[in-house]
Amino acid sequence: MNAPGTRQLALSGLGGLPLAMVALPLYVHTPALYAADFGVALASLGWVLLLARLFDTAIDPRLGLWQDRLSPLRARALLLLAAGGGLAGFGWLVMPQRDWPLLPQLAAALLLVYLAHGWLSIALLRYGAALWPSVHGRSRVAAWREGWALLGVLLAAALPATLAARHGQQYAMQVLAALLLLCSALCLWLLRRAPAALPPAGEHAAPHWRQLWRDAAFRRVLLVLLLNATAMAIPATLLNFYIADLLRTPALAGLFLLLYFLAAVLSLPLWVRLADRIGRVAAWRGGMLLALLVFLPVLGLGEGQGGPFALVCLLTGAALGADLAFGSALVADVLGERVAAQGGAAFGAVSMMNKLALACAAGLALPLAAQLGYQPGGDASALPWLYAGLPALFKLAACLALPPASILSGARA
Repeated sequence: MNAPGTRQLALSGLGGLPLAMVALPLYVHTPALYAADFGVALASLGWVLLLARLFDTAIDPRLGLWQDRLSPLRARALLLLAAGGGLAGFGWLVMPQRDWPLLPQLAAALLLVYLAHGWLSIALLRYGAALWPSVHGRSRVAAWREGWALLGVLLAAALPATLAARHGQQYAMQVLAALLLLCSALCLWLLRRAPAALPPAGEHAAPHWRQLWRDAAFRRVLLVLLLNATAMAIPATLLNFYIADLLRTPALAGLFLLLYFLAAVLSLPLWVRLADRIGRVAAWRGGMLLALLVFLPVLGLGEGQGGPFALVCLLTGAALGADLAFGSALVADVLGERVAAQGGAAFGAVSMMNKLALACAAGLALPLAAQLGYQPGGDASALPWLYAGLPALFKLAACLALPPASILSGARA
C-alpha cells in the first residue's frame, strides 16, 4: 500500500476532534451543570456518575471484539448510528426535560454518550493502526489523530469556561453541543475522502479476549499504558487544588492548561522525527525521562510562583507529545499483521486501561490527600508530593516497564 500523503493523514485523524470535544465536558462540566444549575444532590449525582463510568470501562473490550467480527458494510452503518446516537445523547445531557426525573435522564444520556464514544474511539484507533502498517507510518497516523484531539480539548476547555462566566453553565454547554454538531457534520462530510485501511488478513481470525491476553508482549505494553496513564491522571485530578491552594493563582488555571496542550500539539512532529532516527521505543523512553526531569521542580514551588509553573506546563506538555504519538502505535506494533483483524479487541483493552487509570488516580490521590491532612482551602503543604512525587513514581515504573524494541513487530532499538 502506498504511503498516505499529508492531506490523507490529516483526514485519517480528523475524528479525534469531535471525540475529544465530548470527553472533557463529561468529566469536568457535567457535575457542575447538574449540581449547580439543576439542583441535583451531590451524593446522588456521584453515584450515577460512578456507575456510568464503571459501565463505560467494562464495555470497551466487548465493543472492540464486536468490531473485529463485523463486515465492512455493517461497520460503516454502525459508525453512522453511533455518531447519531452520541450526538443525541449529548444534546439530551445538556437539555434534559425539566418535568421528568433528572437522575434517570442523566443516567440514560450518559450511557448513550459513553457507548457511542467508546465505539467511535475504538474504531478510530483500529482504523489508524491498519491504515499505514509500518513503524514510521503508525507514528504519523497517531500524531495527526492526537493533534486533532488536542485541538478538540482546547475548544472544549476554553469555550464553556468563557461562556459560563457570563451566561451560566447550561448556556455554555448548549453552545458547545451546537458546535459539536457542526464539527461532527463537517467531519463526516470530509471523511468520505479519507483513505481506505487494509482489509483483514484472512489467516488471522478475530480472537476471544483470552486468546489476545496470552500474548506476553501485548500484556507488557498494556501495563506500560496503565502506569503511564495513571502518572498523567493524578496531576489532572489534583491540578485545580494545587493551583488554588498552593500557587494561589486560580485565575491562571486556563492559561496553564492552554500552554500545556499547545506545547503537546507543537511537539508531536518533533517526536515523530526523533522516532525515525532512534526508534519509537527509545524516543518514548526519552519523553518519559523528560517528563520526570521537568516535573520534579514542582516540589519546590510555592505561593505566587505562577511563572515557573507556566514553564513546567510548557515542558511537560512537550513531553506529553511523546505519550500521544507512541502509545497506541506500540500496540499496533505488537499485533503486526493481526491488527486489521484483531485491532478492535486490542484497542478496546487500551481504552479500558485509560479509563482505569482515571479511576485509580481519583481513588488513590484524593484519599491520600485527605489522609495527609489536606482540605480544599486549607493547608496545602502535602500537595506537591502528591501532585508531582506520586506521578513520578508511576512514570518511572512505566519507563522501566517499556519492552525492548526487539519484541515488537518491526520496531527499531
